[in-house]
Amino acid sequence: MTIPADISRREAVRRMSFLVGGALSSSTVTALMSGCEPAAPPAPEWAPEALTGAQLDRLTVVVDRILPPTDTPGAAEAGVPAFIDGLLDRWAEPEERERVLAGLDDLDRLSSDEHGSAFLELTENQQTELLTALDTEAARAREGGPVNWGILGPDGQDAGKPWFATVKEWTLVGYYTSEVGATQELQWLALPGRFDGDVPMSEVGRAWA
Repeated sequence: MTIPADISRREAVRRMSFLVGGALSSSTVTALMSGCEPAAPPAPEWAPEALTGAQLDRLTVVVDRILPPTDTPGAAEAGVPAFIDGLLDRWAEPEERERVLAGLDDLDRLSSDEHGSAFLELTENQQTELLTALDTEAARAREGGPVNWGILGPDGQDAGKPWFATVKEWTLVGYYTSEVGATQELQWLALPGRFDGDVPMSEVGRAWA
């Protein structure tokens, strides 16, 4: 992981939990504490271990809709798809892996139902709209509210943590522990340190992690 030497892995887990807005999944915590490889652009000969080619293609677009490129590289360029493939292959619980892979496969059905085309054939705005709906359903599920399409098991019952919530968590963790995310997008603030509640953004530059 791209974590400064003065920050423990336990502290990194705490900060990642704050960043994603809640408790991390057990697979994410295990991966962080065990020193899994950070996200990085894969070598040309790299091939996925857990994902099929079609699932990788969909995932690549999904992570870039979650963290698109701006003046810094997006999640796909930072190597997040390969990072997630590694989590699925080595760290995810079997049920979690099955749920994420099934969710990626289900994207084309959802896309066809909503827009009449496969997910990769949609416009960027349509893709974002579809994923925003999944994110909304995931938030509703976390709060114990009624859920609709996209996060239910094959028997129509709640199948655990929504697959999109897992992918979003892994995208954020993968990106912000990558070299790109940790050095270009975030600035690590070693603790303890003084608190200053009125710092001009021009002095900060980017968000603190």
